[in-house]
Order: sequence, then structure tokens, then C-alpha cells
Amino acid sequence: MYFKEYHPSPCLSKYIDSYFMVDTANIYEDITDLVVPDGTFGLLFVDSQKTIKRNMAIDTPPITLKRTSVFGQKTKPVNYYFTKGNAHYFGVKINPAGLALFLDQSLKEFKNLFVEIDLLGNGKLTELEDRVLAANGIEEKIRIVEGFVTERLKILRYNPDYILFVNIVSFIKDHKGEIRFDFLANHFNVNYKKIERLFHRFLGVTPKIYMRIVRFNAAIHYFSKHNNNLTELGYRLGFFDQSHFIREFRSFTSLSPSEFLTKKFSNSEETCLKLISNQW
Repeated sequence: MYFKEYHPSPCLSKYIDSYFMVDTANIYEDITDLVVPDGTFGLLFVDSQKTIKRNMAIDTPPITLKRTSVFGQKTKPVNYYFTKGNAHYFGVKINPAGLALFLDQSLKEFKNLFVEIDLLGNGKLTELEDRVLAANGIEEKIRIVEGFVTERLKILRYNPDYILFVNIVSFIKDHKGEIRFDFLANHFNVNYKKIERLFHRFLGVTPKIYMRIVRFNAAIHYFSKHNNNLTELGYRLGFFDQSHFIREFRSFTSLSPSEFLTKKFSNSEETCLKLISNQW
């Protein structure tokens, strides 16, 4: 198995979705994985091996991941390409409430991008990279990351904008993305422009896009648990009609719902979809 996930401490699960290891020594043929938008960010610790590539469209050349990088919110499907090597990559899937614990700057410019942390000028993140890459095992790497997150929480938990953002994200997820903007603003007694600014700062996408991602993820969960037919599934999640449902699926996966839900998934694809389903 070349891809394995690990769970965060329960007290940090609001901020960290999961950890994972990629062992390229266990890859026996080239693998292409489809990764769909799930509302999380990524932090992948990379040393020197060049065995992972990434692109956002099949007609664009893949880019080799050479250095530790932060991955912004995805609004489009991403392809990852794995080749055999002798490397162990450690990654963190970060929930919407979590990336502000790693980065101080606005996330508006991070949408659909990955940025090598050397370019961020973030001394704390560079120090975290050094400690994680020097750690001997997965347990120590996780302990280092969770210690970092815990220290950062001591600062951000008193930031009123951050607290409001975290509460709004939880509210949207509780409603599976099916919520009107005016209701959202009235519930939190703030205007929509304020909510939009918070999302650009802490999430990197608009509330509307995040709601679409949440609803798409809810569709994956419902199908995995109940095996609804596609018409029933679209109706349950509030899509206007089946054609709207199909367009949304193609936007996030490049496949129709039936193509995606009958696809033969790789080890890491199955793991990522399981993580999506378990969010509910």
C-alpha cells in the first residue's frame, strides 16, 4: 500500500482532517490519481525525491513537486502522478478552520494553486518543515505538527474574525451547503460583504463556492451510504434538476455522476473518498 492515512487527536479534528504517508517504494507501476475538491487545504513535506507530479487539467503538462508546499482550496479536479522511487512523503489535510494556524496572510491568491513554503517568507513554517523532515517516524511527525497547531491556537482562538469564520463554516456544513445567503447573514447578524471578506482571508474562495463544494461532498457521502439513484440524490441535495446536478459533478470531477460513482478507484482515491464520506 503506497498511501496510508492517520487520524488527528480528537481535540484537533476541527482543524486537521487527517495525516497521510506516501511510500513510493510500494509503487510498482505509474499511478494517476484523481483528487476532487473537498474543502480542505494541503501541506506536503517534500525533501529531494522527484516522484510526484500534479496538474489540474489533462491537457496541461504535470508539474513536479520538488519542495515542501502549501496547497490552496481546490475548485477543480486535480490529477496526481506517482512513480516508483525510494521516498516517504508526509502530508497534512487541513480543514477550513485550520490553515490560518499555519499561515498569517490572506488566502485569496491561493485558490487552485500550490506554493513552495520557501517563497512564503514564513519563518515558523520553515522551522516546522525542518523539524518534520528530521523526525524519524510518523508518530513523531504528527506530534510535531500537533504541537505547532496547539501553540498557534493559543493566539487565534481570541481573534473575533477567526472565531466568526469558524462558526460560519460549521453552520454551512451542518446545512450541507443548502442555505441562502440572506439567511446566513441574518443568522450571524453580519452583512454578506463581511462574510465574503472573512472567506477570502481564511479560506481563499467565496462562500458560494464553498457551499457548492460542501453540497458536492454531501452527494458523495449519500451515495456511499445509501446508494441512491442519481435523480433521487440530486433532488435530496437541492439541485434544480438532473442536468444541473450533472454539470456540478463535471465541474468538480471532470466526469459525469455515473462515470465518477462507477469508477475503479486506486488505493489513495478510495482513501480520500472515504475521508470525504466520514466528514458527515
